[in-house]
Amino acid sequence: MSSHLHILRPSNLPAKTTEEALRHRAEHARMVEAARRKVEREAAARHARAQESLRMEERLARHAREWTAHILPDWPAQKNSKRTLELWWSGLPPSIRGRVWQLAIDNKLNISLDLYQDFVAKAKQKLQDAQQRRKKLKVINRQTCACRKNPDVPTIQVEQAKTTESKNDDGTDTTDHDLAKAEESLPQTEDRLPKMDDRLPKLEERLPQTEERLSISKTDDSIENKPRLSIPRNFSEQNLKSHCVEAETKKCCSKSNPNLLDYSDECSMELIQLDIARTFPHLCIFQPGGPYFDVLHELLAAYVCYRPDIGYVQGMSFIAAVLILNMEAPQAFICFANLLDGPVMRAAFTRDGAMMQRLWKAYSTLLRHNLPALADHVAPELYLLEWLYTAFAKAMPLDAACRVWDVFIRDGDTFLFNTALGILHLYQDELKDKDFISAAQFLTKLPEDLCPEALFKSISAVSMSMDGMSFEELVSCCEVESSLDDDVTVRL
Repeated sequence: MSSHLHILRPSNLPAKTTEEALRHRAEHARMVEAARRKVEREAAARHARAQESLRMEERLARHAREWTAHILPDWPAQKNSKRTLELWWSGLPPSIRGRVWQLAIDNKLNISLDLYQDFVAKAKQKLQDAQQRRKKLKVINRQTCACRKNPDVPTIQVEQAKTTESKNDDGTDTTDHDLAKAEESLPQTEDRLPKMDDRLPKLEERLPQTEERLSISKTDDSIENKPRLSIPRNFSEQNLKSHCVEAETKKCCSKSNPNLLDYSDECSMELIQLDIARTFPHLCIFQPGGPYFDVLHELLAAYVCYRPDIGYVQGMSFIAAVLILNMEAPQAFICFANLLDGPVMRAAFTRDGAMMQRLWKAYSTLLRHNLPALADHVAPELYLLEWLYTAFAKAMPLDAACRVWDVFIRDGDTFLFNTALGILHLYQDELKDKDFISAAQFLTKLPEDLCPEALFKSISAVSMSMDGMSFEELVSCCEVESSLDDDVTVRL
C-alpha cells in the first residue's frame, strides 16, 4: 500500500494516507466529470446555434420568396398591409433588403442618377484642385515667419533658447549669441513685469512641465498642424471654420499641409479619407486599397458638393457604408441624401440647437418614464450621440444594426430613440452594476453576441408615449431655452 501511495505523490514528499488518497481520487473524478459536462454543454450549444442558424436561413428564404413573388411586384398596394408589416418587423432578407430600402426611402429631394454623376465629377475636380494648391505651397521660411517679425516673442522662447545649445560651422558655441538676439527682440518690459526674484519660484515649478511640452511639440509638430479628425460629430466643416478661426490665426511656422478650410468648405472632402479608414475596420473593404474605399469616398465627397452648407460630419461614413453594402453607389447616394434630410438627422448634422434640445428633453422624459432606475445612473451623454450620428451602425454588430435599419427606414427617425430605449431595457441589469466609465465603454461598443430577437422584444416592451402624447408631440411641447441652444448642441 505504501508503494502505491508513493506513486500518487513524489517520492520526496510524505506518503498520502488512505483517507487522503480516496478523497483526492473522488475530487479528481468530480473534476473530470465537470469538464466532460462542460464539453457536452458547449457541444450542445454549438449544435443549437447551428440549428437556429439553419432555421433562420430557411425562414429568410421563405420570406424572400414571398417578398419577391407577392409584395415587391405590387408595392404601392402591399407596402402597408398587415402581412408586409409583420415580415418587415421580423427582418428583411439580405437578398431583397436593398430593393426594399430604396422603395421605402422616398426620393423627396428628386435626386437623379445624372445629378449624382455630376456631383462626383465636381468632387474629383475639387479634390484635384486642392491637391495642386498644396503642391505649390512651400514651407514658410523661419526667418519670414510671423513670430520672427513680431517683437513680442513669448517668454517661453527665451526659456527654450537658454536650454538649447548648438554649434556654428567653425565649432564655436552659439548659445550666448542666440540669447543675445532673443533678448534684443524682446520689448522693454521691466516697468510692466514683476521682479524676477518674485517669479523665480513659480518658474522653477513650471520648468519641468514646460520642457515636457516643448519636447512633445517638437516630436509631434506635424501631427498638431494636420487637420484633426476627432472633432465633435455635430460640427460640420462649415461650423468648424467659424469656431476655429481664432485658433488658426495663432499658429505659425506650420510645416504640415495647410488647413483645407482656408480654401473652400467643399475641400473638406479630402478629410473624408481619414474617417473612411475607421469605418467597419473588421470588414477590411472600406480601408485604403479595399474594394469599396473609392466608392465610399466618392459618395461622401459628392454629398459635400451637394450640401456644402453641411459639409462632411464625422459619422456620415458609417451611414453611407451601410447603404453601399446593400445597393449600388448611385442609389446609395440618393438614399443617403434623403435619410439625412429626415427631421432628426437634419437637426443633428445641421446643428439645429433648438430642435436637438427638444429631442433631448423628450428622450430624457421617456427614459425616466420607462427605466427610472437607469435615468440617473446612465446619462444620455454617454451613448446617445454616437448612436444618433451613426444610426447604431458603429455600436452594434452589423447584422443587428441592419435589423434596426429595416424598421428605422420604415417608421422614420423616431425609431432611433425607440431603439435606444430598447437597448437600455435589454441590458438594464448589467448597466446597474457598472460604474460611469464601464457603462460608457459598454454602450459605445455593444456585445458581439447581441441577439436581434431579444433586442426587438425589448424595443416592443418600452413605451414611446406618455400621458397620451406620442414622442413627436412630446418633442413639440418641450420648451427651448434659447440661452442653452449652443451648449446643448455641443453636448449632443
